[in-house]
Amino acid sequence: MWKEKQMDKIHLPKEIYERLDLKENEEIEIVDLAADSFTIRKINARKSDKAPKWFIIPTIISAFIFIIFAFVLKHPHVIALSGNESLATAVITIANAVGMLTFISAYFSRRKEFYKQMTKRSYWRTFATVTLSVLLIVILASMGLFWFLGQIFYGVSFGLFTSTLIFTIFSGIINYVMIFVVDTFSINMMVTMLLVVSIGGFVSSMATNGNQYWWQRNFSLLGTQASRSSWQFNLTLIVSAALFAALIDYIFVSLRQKAGSHYRQNILQVLLTLCAISIALVGLIPNDPGWMHIAHDIVAQLIVLFMAISILGIRWFLPNADPNLYRMSYFIVGLILISYVLWHPIHYLTLTAFEILSFSLSFAWLLLLVNTLINMLWNTKKIYKVSLNSIEGKSEK
Repeated sequence: MWKEKQMDKIHLPKEIYERLDLKENEEIEIVDLAADSFTIRKINARKSDKAPKWFIIPTIISAFIFIIFAFVLKHPHVIALSGNESLATAVITIANAVGMLTFISAYFSRRKEFYKQMTKRSYWRTFATVTLSVLLIVILASMGLFWFLGQIFYGVSFGLFTSTLIFTIFSGIINYVMIFVVDTFSINMMVTMLLVVSIGGFVSSMATNGNQYWWQRNFSLLGTQASRSSWQFNLTLIVSAALFAALIDYIFVSLRQKAGSHYRQNILQVLLTLCAISIALVGLIPNDPGWMHIAHDIVAQLIVLFMAISILGIRWFLPNADPNLYRMSYFIVGLILISYVLWHPIHYLTLTAFEILSFSLSFAWLLLLVNTLINMLWNTKKIYKVSLNSIEGKSEK
């Protein structure tokens, strides 16, 4: 009979035991072993991938709903690819609605696991924002995809069997992605969602506003009655602002838990939150004639004020941050000032060009700030002294 192999033991600092939630004689594994680095993790810390097996149930449900609606709307034989009562409409409404219920169920079922990544309060604060952001992303992606397919296959229709098969495929993809997003959810994914919602929403608004010369007036025209995609532009602003506010709240709550409360960081959080609220108000109050035009301009100027204070005072707000943040902050301020001079006194840039440039630079600074704060939270380094006596026992050969 083979003698059981004795396992090597390793001594770790107490804080690492607590961080990994280890117990006495519990097993750990070392992975990604390289010449100068490795990763330690618990044996049972692997994330379970639920997407491959759980997406089938909501997909079947949505397919049955599609068939029922096909008969109710009296389209049992021929269903168009695009239009009001079409395959595209079914995917955008039915498949996305079932997909969102799948996302909410999966996100709620993993709430205890998320409590380890964020506080319980942060989880519930971000719940509605993350859900709304995911909904906007899948709707915009579905609309863009079927608009493209409608241009290529103009006027095409399918029978009920083919339509159901195509719908089921799209519904399956949506449900799989929803569960996969929950399985891999992290702070970095929230940043990615912010990027996708903001850039995707603005670009699609520019492409579908119905006026090819919108840029000759101003950027806010995309959110007015003169644009056919005003709801899309305004909703993008509102959701982006909510997602950014949730992201900032999540990061600063985590910072306070880790390093305690500091009034400078609290002031910065208030400024960034006020900036997010102002961005949402720009979406809620379009630049239409009358009192809305005045209110829109005031709120837009408040965004500039809060952003200017945050960027110019970043060294005071975060005195221990990466010096690159300070240099890039002042560099971005310089570029914004140059673009302003090129617009107003010199008239080389149009108002729209200045707005897009200043928005892009400010958005880049916000992403730089978020990345710096994330590094302050999770990428901290600690140095330990190595001792050969830290390993007890040897493996039997």
